[in-house]
Amino acid sequence: MIDRISKNEKYLDSALLSIDKLEVALSLFKSNFDNIDLVNKYYGSKEWFKDKAAFESKKISVKAGVLDEDTVWNMNESISDLISDMKEIVSFFDKD
Repeated sequence: MIDRISKNEKYLDSALLSIDKLEVALSLFKSNFDNIDLVNKYYGSKEWFKDKAAFESKKISVKAGVLDEDTVWNMNESISDLISDMKEIVSFFDKD
């Protein structure tokens, strides 16, 4: 009996820790919705193409991951993957 209680106590501790970490991560992610929206609006805009041309011709020197098509695409792909994961979580717990 003690082994069963101890084993389930470890399961509970692990679950609570993962919930705490997920709450922190979701809060951070939600606080960046506006930033994600702004990047997506900038990406592919007239200003983006102008800035990309200036950067590629070395007229400006600045950290410019936002001008890399793969970086922005990967961000959006990661968000899509997270949405799938969240749907799986909802499906698992919403068994009504």
